[in-house]
Amino acid sequence: MAESAPRLFVHRRVITWSDSDPAGIAYTGQFPNFALQAIDAWFIDRLGMDWFEQHEKLGGGTPFVHVSMDFRSPLRPRDEVDTTVALAKAGRTSLEFRISGRKADGTLSYEGRFVCVFVEAATGRPRPAPAQFTEAIAREAALAKSLLTPA
Repeated sequence: MAESAPRLFVHRRVITWSDSDPAGIAYTGQFPNFALQAIDAWFIDRLGMDWFEQHEKLGGGTPFVHVSMDFRSPLRPRDEVDTTVALAKAGRTSLEFRISGRKADGTLSYEGRFVCVFVEAATGRPRPAPAQFTEAIAREAALAKSLLTPA
């Protein structure tokens, strides 16, 4: 069987009533949370370790220093949304993600840019990405570069 081509990471989530405001659409404040859940799932899938485990085992984490989002169409309870996570840029101490959330019918609901920094827990200072992640980070950045159109 032929191997499939590498793909960007996609995280599926179903919008629930508790995500919604009284108008029955997903509350604006939930959208960054949808994206952060997808990015955390990316860390598990692509780097093999979630944020909590990084903190516990590697003595640091990846706090976000920049978040920007554009909202394109509403989400309602029971909508399935696929959030694509692309590692658009990998710096020495930071990762820049481009995310996009699409409904099951392909309608773009949100997109954004999220930047996190690897930080040493003891000092709170930036540090290089852990060595165990460098190969996967390089692979993911190359994949995103090959698939994304320039911003």
